[in-house]
Amino acid sequence: NLCARAYFLSHCHKDHMKGLRAPTLKRRLACSLKICLYCSPVTRELLLTNPKYKFWENHIVSLEVETPTQISLVDEASGEKEDLVVTLLPAGHCPGSVMFLFQGGNGTVLYTGDFRLAKGEAARMELLHSGNRVKDIQSVYLDTTFCDPKFYQIPSREECMKGILELVCSWITLSPYHVVWLNCKAAYGYEYLFTNLSEELGVKVHVNRLDMFKNMPEIISHVTSDRHTQIHACRHPRDDEWLQGNRLPCGMTSRDGRCLRIISIKPSTMWFGERTRKTNVIVRTGESSYRACFSFHSSYSEIQDFLNYIRPVNVYPNVIPVGSTEDKVIEVLKPCCRSYSKNHELSYKPLGALKRSKAADLAETGKKRWG
Repeated sequence: NLCARAYFLSHCHKDHMKGLRAPTLKRRLACSLKICLYCSPVTRELLLTNPKYKFWENHIVSLEVETPTQISLVDEASGEKEDLVVTLLPAGHCPGSVMFLFQGGNGTVLYTGDFRLAKGEAARMELLHSGNRVKDIQSVYLDTTFCDPKFYQIPSREECMKGILELVCSWITLSPYHVVWLNCKAAYGYEYLFTNLSEELGVKVHVNRLDMFKNMPEIISHVTSDRHTQIHACRHPRDDEWLQGNRLPCGMTSRDGRCLRIISIKPSTMWFGERTRKTNVIVRTGESSYRACFSFHSSYSEIQDFLNYIRPVNVYPNVIPVGSTEDKVIEVLKPCCRSYSKNHELSYKPLGALKRSKAADLAETGKKRWG
């Protein structure tokens, strides 16, 4: 959107960064003094470690998490100004990930980005409340990645971590030649896994790049560029082929030439959701390969718990789950909204239009507010 007065980046995953390198946007920034990209300090660090985004450097404003901040959005053509209070709330998705709570003269909107919040976590977020009550939130733009009954219950991150830790520990303690490769698809986001394995086992995790963590001491002390370690999360363009040849993506071999014994562990959620019956958090899928349930997104029941607690007037899905449709997702979400009635259809509105419903609509929906 080249007409936007500001941009907000919830986290540094590619599917949320589309258009950030567009030539037209780059040209707009070159002749603008007012346009800013707002994000968390960690997201700023991660974004600027990639040279392709360096042109954003003078336009990025990092906002402290859980610190309400007033910003002014200025239309450079007309000079029209709108003041908003923006609050960044932890999203639990990956390092630096946040939700944006926007409060202005036209109402309150929550954009979740990608999030993983356990049941009851929203109730503990002080800044979602005014006194003892949840803020009056007009609209929520919601991460609905797993808004599908087949993902009703996803084991907690702690449960999944325990299963992975047990498997890794049982393997690497067999001998110095027993090695684990963590087949992690994203460039980052698995740091919770790396840091916990390193802390519990005293073994650093080999990764391709350290520069993105240079200002994150809580992470960089648990990862390494030294290939001679027993836990790897390195990548190669054809890493699955390499593993079939009993080779690690980084090409590491033992110092004395002895053959390494390698197992792979692939963290995923979609694969587990597609199982027709309940399984353990770790499933062996081949002679030396395993799947581990590990989710960065809230489950179906966690999504419902979140919405039923904050009870917005309207909710709009950010994602249509694989195999589902927009209508199915809206059908699931709308009973959690104050605007819900059997004859009322949710209609999409642009995120930039933070407008309240007409007074008549509010009066009508107020009668149907959940108790």
